[in-house]
Amino acid sequence: MRFWYFGRRTPDYGRRTSSAVFLLVLSMSLGSCAARRPVPPAPSQPAELPSAQQLLATFAARRHTLSSLRGLARVVYTDPQNKGTAKQAVAVSVPDRFRLELFSPIGIASLIACDGQVLAAYFPKEKTIYRGAATPLNVARFTRVMLSPRDVVGVLLGLPAPPQYQEARPVTFDTDRGWYRLVLTLPEGEAQVWEFDARTLLLTRWEVLGDNDSVVARMSLADYRAVDGQNFPFEIILSDLSNKQEVSIYYEKVELNPSLPDTLFTLAPLNGVQEIDIDAINP
Repeated sequence: MRFWYFGRRTPDYGRRTSSAVFLLVLSMSLGSCAARRPVPPAPSQPAELPSAQQLLATFAARRHTLSSLRGLARVVYTDPQNKGTAKQAVAVSVPDRFRLELFSPIGIASLIACDGQVLAAYFPKEKTIYRGAATPLNVARFTRVMLSPRDVVGVLLGLPAPPQYQEARPVTFDTDRGWYRLVLTLPEGEAQVWEFDARTLLLTRWEVLGDNDSVVARMSLADYRAVDGQNFPFEIILSDLSNKQEVSIYYEKVELNPSLPDTLFTLAPLNGVQEIDIDAINP
């Protein structure tokens, strides 16, 4: 995962989903979640800090146990000019398939389906389907985030992919938050920050650093709850600090590792609905 894509203006047809950002509705039953637990005080600094390899191995094990998700969420998008909130739902299947639907007061406002190769966006009111390759640019046309389908799935699962890093700086401990802090230097010179709760080793924050180690982009994860035998973050916030833009995802219901059919991530042509090739449209 490289970077959020909030700054670029999207074509007119992409703006129709600007308040949705990226998560929508499924006509499917949703699993319930456990009640929130009180947050204990931050722990004192441990006598011995874990290594970078230990933290990343624990995180990789979590990624291995989570293969799909179906859920309902409230999504809030803000930038200096706009703010929008929408009730949406999401279905994802690793490594790169997702289905997003947006509610409106009178029904479904839009639907996005991606099978990892093809992306389709359907707007029932306009009787139009936009279809094209599942590239980061086409994802950005309808979600305002330039991410590959694989990275979209990682974000919605709260599990960004660890990079191929060149160097791992020594792990440090944040005494105020009770978090382990790991900085990874990438071959191209960029750096990422990975922060984990010291008690649970759950990821709490992921950052991309720019010049002088300034934070360029951030993903924050909070409100972990036990769902289907796993801990899952019910709050995921994506931030572009340079452009002051933010997407906040607040899950309301979540089901982990449901069996999802392949047809859920495709959108067949519909009678009376216009088809537009988005690859033929200039960005």
